[in-house]
Amino acid sequence: MFNDLWCEKYRPTKLDDIILTEENRSFIQEFKNKGSIPRLLFSGPPGIGKTSLAKIIVSDILDCQYLYINASDENGIDTIRNKVFNFAQTMSFDGKIKVVILDECDGLTFDAQKILRNLMEDYSGTTRFILTCNYPYRVMPALHSRCQEIDLTPPYEECVKKCVEILKKENIKVDDENKKKLCNLISTYYPDLRRIINMLQRNTIGNILDIKDVNDNLEIATTIFTKLMQKENYETIRKYVIENEINFSNDYLRLNKSVHDVVFKTVMDFNKKREVLICLGVSQLNHEHVMDKEINFFTTMLDITKIIEAWK
Repeated sequence: MFNDLWCEKYRPTKLDDIILTEENRSFIQEFKNKGSIPRLLFSGPPGIGKTSLAKIIVSDILDCQYLYINASDENGIDTIRNKVFNFAQTMSFDGKIKVVILDECDGLTFDAQKILRNLMEDYSGTTRFILTCNYPYRVMPALHSRCQEIDLTPPYEECVKKCVEILKKENIKVDDENKKKLCNLISTYYPDLRRIINMLQRNTIGNILDIKDVNDNLEIATTIFTKLMQKENYETIRKYVIENEINFSNDYLRLNKSVHDVVFKTVMDFNKKREVLICLGVSQLNHEHVMDKEINFFTTMLDITKIIEAWK
């Protein structure tokens, strides 16, 4: 049923399917021998398999009763008090350990995380917890200390092998030119394997891989910074950015990073460069908290304009 969606068709369903470091794989395999797990916190960038591994543990390794909650959707205190508490306080039907998967737990409110602390300990005899997060700094230290944290960022070489394996299974032909572009595509979007697989499918026509040049945004970022340094009208700069949204895939976070790379390599006074880099760093942080990414990026450019004007 998922033949038209490669990222779902090739989503791991068994431990052997998922890409892990040897150290992490050995650690996870021990759960099958013990028939139980400690409290776990899976961290790392989006698209590396955190949710998939959590579901593999409960369905394939432990074969146990579990409760799945996407904490970015249900992030309030009532979710913990009602759903999680009601599930955790009772014994399982088969006497096995039960598991609560709190996916994207970095989206839980502070109060919800506070209640979760004691709940995890009070019912550790019957229920264990698997937390996943993209941003560990948003998870309070008290939860970190109650869990064994594992960074699931996959090895780069294994991601390349997985992509080649998918292309072979789909009988996709890749010429020499596109082999080089494939490496560039993987390097650009690593470690987000889900996005890489989506990009492969997007660039497949019939049974031929035809990758358009992967734009790392450096050319666009260089133009933006040049316009800023030349004190061009801010409306002109914003118009240029919006007109090029298709070229940088509307990914303002990656564009912001590209501007950062351009500034970092620019020859200028260290103190001046430091101010701009700090401004771009704050923008990276704000990116996850704003509704309109374009406005956040544009206001950052205005802040940089003010910094540049103060130099002259």
